[in-house]
Amino acid sequence: MTKRAIWSVPAMLILLCACQRVADPTPTRSPGESESSDQAADTQQATSAVPVRPVSLPLLSALPPSAQDPGGVVRDYAVQLLKRDTTAADAAWMVPPPPRHADDAALRELRDVLTLRVDTQSPLARDQQQPSHLIEVPVRVRAVTSTGTLRYTGWYRLVPDTARNAWLIHSASLQPVLD
Repeated sequence: MTKRAIWSVPAMLILLCACQRVADPTPTRSPGESESSDQAADTQQATSAVPVRPVSLPLLSALPPSAQDPGGVVRDYAVQLLKRDTTAADAAWMVPPPPRHADDAALRELRDVLTLRVDTQSPLARDQQQPSHLIEVPVRVRAVTSTGTLRYTGWYRLVPDTARNAWLIHSASLQPVLD
């Protein structure tokens, strides 16, 4: 039995070496061939290749790590609106909008709010720069007032301030959600 085991090891090695794949030789092109054959080969390789999935990279921030996260900026802004501190709320904007014509006028005009919930999702880059200088924070707002419950969905777009220390609101879009 031991002799059989000793002879089987070299036999296995020979079989493994015989099963190795040899690289395909590179095709040589005759001087008369056109570039169209190269293009056809490239097209064939591209169509036979496995489709490439986009890689999800983390959002690189244009601000230092000590800066407040974009979702926190939006939530703090909503709290300032709830307190009716329009000066502090307008300070969160790059250029404060007119109160009745703001992109989030529905949120600015809420009265008799009993509870306010602002859910923010992960920010999305809305420009091609690395790190991103325009991000979008998706939001869902639920406000319980004395007259009922109101729901809104939308986004806030933020840009870095001139000193690159904090995010400022650039624009917003809030739409009512009907039950």
